[in-house]
Amino acid sequence: MSDYEKASSGSFYLFLSQVIALIGDIAALIIFSAYIEANLTHLGNISNITSIYGFNTTSVTAYNASNVVAHMPIALIKEMLGAFIVIVVFATAVGFTVILLMVYGWKKLSSFNSSDYHMPYIGSILSFIGFILIMPATLFVLISVETSFESLYAFHTLPPQLLAMTLTAAIPIFLGILMLLAGYIMVLIGYWRLGSQFRSSLIKAAIILLIISIVISFFSALLLLLSQVLELISVLLLTVGLYSVSKKAKLMEGQPVQSS
Repeated sequence: MSDYEKASSGSFYLFLSQVIALIGDIAALIIFSAYIEANLTHLGNISNITSIYGFNTTSVTAYNASNVVAHMPIALIKEMLGAFIVIVVFATAVGFTVILLMVYGWKKLSSFNSSDYHMPYIGSILSFIGFILIMPATLFVLISVETSFESLYAFHTLPPQLLAMTLTAAIPIFLGILMLLAGYIMVLIGYWRLGSQFRSSLIKAAIILLIISIVISFFSALLLLLSQVLELISVLLLTVGLYSVSKKAKLMEGQPVQSS
């Protein structure tokens, strides 16, 4: 196989990986939509519960969230967990295929131009290892929670065995996330180099848009965290202010009322 045949073959495998990823995303959306449609009655019940207990998406507190969970039918929660497990299994199968194709594609490109594409090849391997660490451990935790959910729901506490298993699973998940993140960055650099070498503005535009989306997501998360912190500070200040007003009002008893 000539050098450019290797480049063509490697690029085609990367193309296949993205096609499968796209199909997987669409299929996951269809599965999720079908689940929502099949459980509209239950969702209506949840809506009633959330309105009763003051739960809304803009102001989530531990108190009202616990009220919602406490008043959900246990069968519904188990159904939701089961559906989530199905989606995770599906995502695992799709992700495994996608990353495997990426590894093979970058291997071909690395043999075509080692100086430019060996790093993304290593990155794809890191991503594959990270994925292998994350997904089984995540499934293990989800299945453990689902199987012991009735006792968890009844006693409102984590069984010691489940807590130990969760903490144990957290180690490979954490390591996997680090490896997946490092590999992802290396693969993105590889895509950029591929777009530069073959003068593909589409690949470069895709990477730029992806980076922008990541930055926006990061700052959105920071803004959300900041809004929660500011809300907490405002509640504290309001509490102290109201207490001081209460004290001042007592001290001003008997004085003429002044308007603001």
